[in-house]
Amino acid sequence: MNEMLSSRQIMILVLLFMVGTTILVVPSALANEAKQNAWILQIVGTSIGLLFLALYILIFKRNKGLNLFQMNERLFGRWLGKGISLLITFAIMIICAQVLFYIGSFITTQIMPDTPVEAIHVLFIITAMLGANFGIANLARTAEIFFPWIILLFVMFILLIMPEVKPEMLLPIGELEGMSLVRGTLQVVNYSYLPLFITFAAFNSTLVWKPGIGKAFVIGGLLSGIFLMILVLVSTMVLGPANSETQIYPTYVLARKINVGNFLQRIEVIVAFLWFVFVYFKLTLYFYAMMTGFGEVFQLPNQGKILCFPLGMITSVLSLVVYPNFVYKTKWDTTTWTSEAILLGLLYPLLILVMTTYKNKKASTITASGPNK
Repeated sequence: MNEMLSSRQIMILVLLFMVGTTILVVPSALANEAKQNAWILQIVGTSIGLLFLALYILIFKRNKGLNLFQMNERLFGRWLGKGISLLITFAIMIICAQVLFYIGSFITTQIMPDTPVEAIHVLFIITAMLGANFGIANLARTAEIFFPWIILLFVMFILLIMPEVKPEMLLPIGELEGMSLVRGTLQVVNYSYLPLFITFAAFNSTLVWKPGIGKAFVIGGLLSGIFLMILVLVSTMVLGPANSETQIYPTYVLARKINVGNFLQRIEVIVAFLWFVFVYFKLTLYFYAMMTGFGEVFQLPNQGKILCFPLGMITSVLSLVVYPNFVYKTKWDTTTWTSEAILLGLLYPLLILVMTTYKNKKASTITASGPNK
């Protein structure tokens, strides 16, 4: 089966992955840092995030035909490379369980409070297992099918909420403290951009680096930033800075405000559907990366697909204990996750880039001096 991805498919996958869990939680986090100027943090975060994308594109190009775990073995040696790959894979497993927790928490608190969270986790992990098992190419084609509907529903949501918009809620503009700017920007980068490296590097071997592929990454990252900036702006102008800050899921609350002629109202299911689609693709991409990682480390055939079911069940159970409570989750996301994201999305890629440059230079030197011997 042909697993090669087109530029359009890459762009859509990048957009879906970056918006992911961010769509419901980041508006609240940014409002907490900058009140009515939350949208400025989103713009700054997107600008910095695009620089990270440029770094990732450079690494992917210099390691053509290799996925992340093959890069580790090539650059660090067989055993050290396998050790690093195993650590990265376990980190992805924990992140996968955390995403599953977000899904269960949202559904049980906002939509179906009487439904056991275990049932929701199992249902979603099964769909992620199926998506990962069918391969990255099939997942990308599925994303292409959903993409027009996502854009249509998003535009419809924004148009329907426009009568509730109060532009004066954005005033005064520019009141930002230095540390608030730093913390808010980190929130954007940590949730949307830094996790992309370990996920998309896992299927770098399926990318044919034509000129449009790098551009697709950048466009996907830029569109996700615009998408989220619009949500932050609308959330601030409709709910107000104080209300946006106190709501756990401000975007979902925003949808409840829609009321067209006392006839068309309570259509928050639009936001719920959008979020389910975004999170499904993010969860499945994480799961695919985890499955590929274990497959490479233990030299299993078909990219570790034989482990699909047991990994799914382990992740489902782990999602029930990964966050003991909501307070722990909030503290983890604002402290530990920041350090982990910087490690996996900045320091680790920089190390790979340095090692790749060294290896390539060494290989070029050996090749150049070969005929003289």
